[in-house]
Amino acid sequence: MAQFAQATQSSSVQGSIADQGADERQDGASDHLQGEPTAPASGVGLERALVSAPHRRPSSVGRPLGISFAVILVLATFGGFATTFGVMQSCTDAFSCTVTRCSPCATTATWLDVGWAVQGVLLLVGVLLTVLARRGVRPRAVWLAAWVLGPASIALLITTTVLATRSY
Repeated sequence: MAQFAQATQSSSVQGSIADQGADERQDGASDHLQGEPTAPASGVGLERALVSAPHRRPSSVGRPLGISFAVILVLATFGGFATTFGVMQSCTDAFSCTVTRCSPCATTATWLDVGWAVQGVLLLVGVLLTVLARRGVRPRAVWLAAWVLGPASIALLITTTVLATRSY
């Protein structure tokens, strides 16, 4: 009889431990499945979990930033080289001179250089927007600015090329 009482007491202790473990699994089941430690429903543990949570860049900002950054990078490098080469070759052929010897081609080169420099500024603005997005600062404003950068870069290239070709 003593053995039966001891076995019953032992199984009830094990049952209460198992029930307690089941309650913990129900409270933090989704956290545990994601590989994160479980946190109590209230108290210091939850506050620590919220404060130490990593800040993630919203994916809605990542796409326009990536597209605009790629557009600016391509236009600032390959686009700038191609327009400068084409426009300056046309200018030097028309006036049979070099950039340093005649005024019209020097003005044309200045317009193209200004366009290239402003493309560089747009690249720096893109880097700044990336930093702001990573920090989570005003995500709506960053999203809007990111979508504006690409078209601004295209408009800048067209404008400076037209001004350069009309200057000679």
